[in-house]
Amino acid sequence: MSLTTKEEFICGMDYLSVISSRIFLYPFYGRSKAKLFYFHLICFLITFASIQQFISLCIVKLDSFLDIVSIAPNIGVCVMCVTKYVKINIHKKLYSSIFVHFRTHLWDVFSEESEENVRILKRYQRIIHFITLWFVYYVVPLILVVTSFPILIMYYDNKVLGKELEHRYPFEAWYPFDKVKWYYAAYAWESFITALVVCIYTFSDLINVSYVAYICLELKFLGTHLKELIEDEDISQLTKSHNVAAVHNKIRQKLRRIIIRYNFLADISSQLDGVFGDIMLVNYTFGSVFICLTGFTFTVVGELYSTLRCFFFLISLIISMLNQCIMGQCISDHSGQLVQALYDSKWTYGDRPTRQLILMQIMRMQKPFQLTAKGYIEMNLDTFTAICSTSYQFFNLLRTMYAPKEN
Repeated sequence: MSLTTKEEFICGMDYLSVISSRIFLYPFYGRSKAKLFYFHLICFLITFASIQQFISLCIVKLDSFLDIVSIAPNIGVCVMCVTKYVKINIHKKLYSSIFVHFRTHLWDVFSEESEENVRILKRYQRIIHFITLWFVYYVVPLILVVTSFPILIMYYDNKVLGKELEHRYPFEAWYPFDKVKWYYAAYAWESFITALVVCIYTFSDLINVSYVAYICLELKFLGTHLKELIEDEDISQLTKSHNVAAVHNKIRQKLRRIIIRYNFLADISSQLDGVFGDIMLVNYTFGSVFICLTGFTFTVVGELYSTLRCFFFLISLIISMLNQCIMGQCISDHSGQLVQALYDSKWTYGDRPTRQLILMQIMRMQKPFQLTAKGYIEMNLDTFTAICSTSYQFFNLLRTMYAPKEN
């Protein structure tokens, strides 16, 4: 491997740290007082906006089911955003140690002489680069659409279609003053909060997705080492009875090093599962409901603005849910593949202690790494299918209940 490939990979990790610093999370451990102040300020602002929406839900909009449906998912997204943000901050020491590990110690299991290792690194470098660009360039148009769409539709209806001026906002919030009179101030505040929520929500996901990708990369490296645990040269020496004790000792040492790295990855995956657990439980619990409600609203409202607004909200919710399920599926698949790699390692040529150690490790690897909703539900593509199926059932129920009113 050329140094350029390794440097590009490290530059990608440094770019992740730059993005994290923009939302005042990196360095995760040992941040300055200024960054901690801005972190707490962001938490306060989003929480305050959530309270505004909740008051609006309770006081202003209780008379209309569709209006309640349009507000509730916004509150849920704000709560999820703050939860993700705070979770990373609370576990900043864990995030920092994992980041340092993958930036400095990942190369201990990487062999520059192995063409397969080089190919794996390049492939995962492209994948991680694509993930990073996807999240970054997903944020910009999303913010522009969400913040500018309401006012553009408002002026289009009024100036082009000649309709009566109806003030529109990025989200529905309660104010202690006349928000129509102070329309532009309220619109600026809601646009700012919307952009802030989108950035925090998306970049928090980017950090977590990147960490899972790094774990999968190291698991791939371990898989190549397991396949080459007993090399052809070792087999040749063992069959000829040359340096038998030294060869068996070398095999055991290689196996122990691999097991140590596997145990480390199992430990950090378990800790990350604990960090993600609350978020995934809330997503699983309310994801079906929010997807159902936004989908239902999208199909029944007749106004162009509300229809498009609910449609984009629905797509964002589905992408967020799919993202978490893909994370769980990937880490489970990559850890599960190590069993086959270890079984294909020509382990029968090892001595009795080596075979016993390998069989014990095979039994342990039978249970792959998992990302779960607090241990209740495993997050994978089957779970995503179940969420979509449940959402569709709720959707049909609401359509059935709403149909008589349409007639």
